[in-house]
Amino acid sequence: MTDTRPAPQDSKPARSPGFGANILPLAVITLAIFAFLALTRENFATAQNLNSILFGVSIDFLAIVGFTYVMVMREIDLSVGSVFALTGTLTGALLVSGWGFWPAAGLALAVAAFIGFVNGFLVVRFNINSLMLTIGTMLLVRGLANVLANGLGGQTYPREFRQLARTNIFDIRLTVILMVVLVLLAWAFQRRSALFRRMCFIGENVKSATVHGIRVGRIRILAFMASAMTAGLAGIFTASRITSADVRMGLGLEFVMVTAAIIGGASLYGGKGDLRGSALGLLLLALVLNGMIMYDVEPVFQQFVIGFLLIVTVAFDTVMNRRRG
Repeated sequence: MTDTRPAPQDSKPARSPGFGANILPLAVITLAIFAFLALTRENFATAQNLNSILFGVSIDFLAIVGFTYVMVMREIDLSVGSVFALTGTLTGALLVSGWGFWPAAGLALAVAAFIGFVNGFLVVRFNINSLMLTIGTMLLVRGLANVLANGLGGQTYPREFRQLARTNIFDIRLTVILMVVLVLLAWAFQRRSALFRRMCFIGENVKSATVHGIRVGRIRILAFMASAMTAGLAGIFTASRITSADVRMGLGLEFVMVTAAIIGGASLYGGKGDLRGSALGLLLLALVLNGMIMYDVEPVFQQFVIGFLLIVTVAFDTVMNRRRG
């Protein structure tokens, strides 16, 4: 039977199911963790430590921008960590070989966009499960990134590139300014954009979205490309920050992205997501991990915490969606 439900009206503000619903409680929880650490650990609230936390969150935030909107459409991109590593390492390798920054970064981001296009095209054209597909892409791209990193043999990137991540505007890191601007743009996009409404509609019911004339395939491909390119942009800033090639770059990033996005209100079942919530989710995770350092918890235990939080958030997401069903 043909689905006769009306398509979302473009004249109304865009609100996915639960859009913004987790923002206030999440902000309160994040603030409570911040206050607890500030009161119990004297080194936590220092300008140096807080700047370091915010700097790291702002770089990871660049990677979660496209990733969040892929999740809105009930897809997932587990190749973000590998694309993050490949793009940053490729930029550094080209600079070491004598390229200028803009050609090197442009080519690296073009490679990232191509990887995203391939992911999206295969999902759309052959209806491949995006989880399994991007696990394969993750392994393939990670191998390429490791080959590049090993080929550089620990060479230090050019000084101009090393300064990129440390660029300040009015004593504020460039990446922090980018994060604030992107959060504001996302707020407007999620409230006013017909494209965001279509993305939510696809995540809720892809067959119905197709019946209503929404170009599902094109939007999915563009979302995967955006996910890869924003991950690549974050990788370029991270490569600049760490100053040399590192085979561990971006390892486990995809799981941090999933956890932060779900904490922030996105769902593995699609139809909703909020970039502001994703940013708060990243900040909450960063505070928890930094607090563990302040309490002298073994660094290897951090992976356990991320894994535990991932299990809890996915389980909660599943239970809530079953109840709604």
